[in-house]
Amino acid sequence: NNTTTASIEISAKILGSNYFEGINQNTIQQAIETINKTGLISLNVNSVIDTAEVLRCDVTDNIKPEIINEVFYKTLASLPIAKKYHIDLYNRQNNLGVVYKGSQKTVRDRIIFYDKTLDLVKDKALKSRPYAVNLFNQFKGVVRVESNHSQFKQLNKHFGSRNLSDILKSSAKVNYNVFSRITDKTKDIDLRLFNQFEGMKFNQIRNYLGDKGIIDLCNNDWQSIERFIRTYNKHNHRHYKKSIQTVYNSLNQETKIIDLNIINHIKQLLYAS
Repeated sequence: NNTTTASIEISAKILGSNYFEGINQNTIQQAIETINKTGLISLNVNSVIDTAEVLRCDVTDNIKPEIINEVFYKTLASLPIAKKYHIDLYNRQNNLGVVYKGSQKTVRDRIIFYDKTLDLVKDKALKSRPYAVNLFNQFKGVVRVESNHSQFKQLNKHFGSRNLSDILKSSAKVNYNVFSRITDKTKDIDLRLFNQFEGMKFNQIRNYLGDKGIIDLCNNDWQSIERFIRTYNKHNHRHYKKSIQTVYNSLNQETKIIDLNIINHIKQLLYAS
């Protein structure tokens, strides 16, 4: 028999009406058989499952928080997190979600919380499918949690292997672990900035009051704050955004605008997935 190797990138969309389930131990056979039906390649299902190596993958969980609305995502974007991470909030007509990105030099975490229904609405091909309405209803009220793993170190760290069969069988709580790592070190926020300025240099106080003034001007709305920064500092907005976000997160924590119980709530949902 002639054998060869191939690199194949697939999405859970190949599962059609089973898209909500994602590619897992129960659906991998369907995914491979669907590829074979194209006639472009002939794959031995068992051989692929047993011998294939994963080069990169996304790990997804579908969770149903008690409350899910725009405020939920704004709260996620305001959580105090470890300094080696930063947050981006997307609040647009066709994109609602929060992205946490790590700035580590070796393995960089990246995890997204988003409204999948808005993503489905943009998919013109999906609308013509007979299962489209049912699929949309499955994702209704669901927050899609997705972490991206594009490094061999990441895959080995989370699963102990890059073998497809091992990964599919793994019981690792990948998204739970990533989110826990991001939110566990909330003490990185320097609360000395509040109630008193003792120990701070004048320039630090001036910068803090300036950042606080921008936050107040924008009525504590992070989307407006981001727009303000980009409008008046087009070439270096990322640097100042990080500085203002530290003050913004700390202010919200101090005034109890952020419900930190959301961290434990999400962790419980991810662990149960």
